[in-house]
Amino acid sequence: MGYIKKEAELIFERSLKALGLEEDTKTDPRIMKAIIKEFRLDDFKSANKQFDKIFQNVISKPQKLAPFFLDIKNGITSKHPAVIEFVELALQKNWFKPSEHIIRSVHVIYILEILTATMCNDHDFFLEIQKHYKEKEKICGIDSRHILGSFKCALGITHNLFGTIKAFLVDPGMIYFQIQRGLSKTLFSKKELKKLYKNGTLNYIEYKMLWPIHKYGLEHLHALIRINIYEAGITEFENNLKANSICAHELSEDIRNNPPQTLFEIKNVTPENYSNEFYKSITKTNNRFPVFKFSQGWVSLYTTWNMAFILGNVDNLDIMFPKLLIPSMINADHDNYLGARIISLWLAVNHYLFRKYDREESPEPKNKLEMAKAWGEINKKYAFALAERELHEDSRIIVKSYNRFFSQPFYNLLKIVKIFILKN
Repeated sequence: MGYIKKEAELIFERSLKALGLEEDTKTDPRIMKAIIKEFRLDDFKSANKQFDKIFQNVISKPQKLAPFFLDIKNGITSKHPAVIEFVELALQKNWFKPSEHIIRSVHVIYILEILTATMCNDHDFFLEIQKHYKEKEKICGIDSRHILGSFKCALGITHNLFGTIKAFLVDPGMIYFQIQRGLSKTLFSKKELKKLYKNGTLNYIEYKMLWPIHKYGLEHLHALIRINIYEAGITEFENNLKANSICAHELSEDIRNNPPQTLFEIKNVTPENYSNEFYKSITKTNNRFPVFKFSQGWVSLYTTWNMAFILGNVDNLDIMFPKLLIPSMINADHDNYLGARIISLWLAVNHYLFRKYDREESPEPKNKLEMAKAWGEINKKYAFALAERELHEDSRIIVKSYNRFFSQPFYNLLKIVKIFILKN
């Protein structure tokens, strides 16, 4: 369960070639323009002049992808052995093929990384994008202040229960970051929160997310993270992808038994040992960012578990897979991972919603379920290793608690939801 650096790098480089990519591949301005429009950012103007300059450049001339590929390679080969193990298997099975959708995914990675990294390091830009997308959602008939009506509307657009639930679960985390990152107003009185809820500024879930500031701080997010994980894990379980759902259980159990320290810190948020000069242009000295002190082992398992989950259970992979491959995710400092993950997920699910609203689709790869099942079996080994290392529990104990939870998965998930709603 490990690779020497040069061996992992060779496997990564072979995978690029199998997918029809080269390290000197450049972007296509026409594809970039189409993706930016699909992101609903073709009419977006920012006070961040560096960002506007980047967007103008990508739609006017080809851009080098080599710095992005290098940071992705460094992240995968140094932090994610389970991903390398799956890639090696995929090469042996000849699962990787060149495709226009692969090319499109690479362009999505470029745009998504620019957005995610800038939002992580510039709170004013974070607020600009958040406001812009809220207006675009309203055009689609979705107003987060009205949960039930918006959920029904979103479900009618996506026809995908998982995708719709995910969109509504990630919004509260974004609202929480918005309030906590703003230096001018980090605390609300109970009276102020009730007023914001009653006048429709906050919906009920957002109201509950902000309320714990007075008692629990960021620790209250742990229940929401576990809900997100189990919601996906139950989907896998129901779709007979049980090996990977064991990983979801281990990730959640790790949070329950070994909760990470959570706080906000003044820091830059960039990929580790990055090579792309872009990151120097977006860092600030007073950036306040949420830190979740998970181990690298937990982050690595979460990454490979979520990749296999998306492959087996989600459509439109060309826009959903990139959120895990961008340098700010795949090569993140493990303390920064979850904060950046929430932002990239929020951007991706909005992109997914807009594509569904436009009634566009991308085809699914052949052997999708075969690949997902094989990846899940690989991931299960790493889940057992993490449990033994961090929880001091062997595979028999994890399987026993897994069987107990998934004997009544929806009932047990509702118990965690109850903790989230009623704890304070």
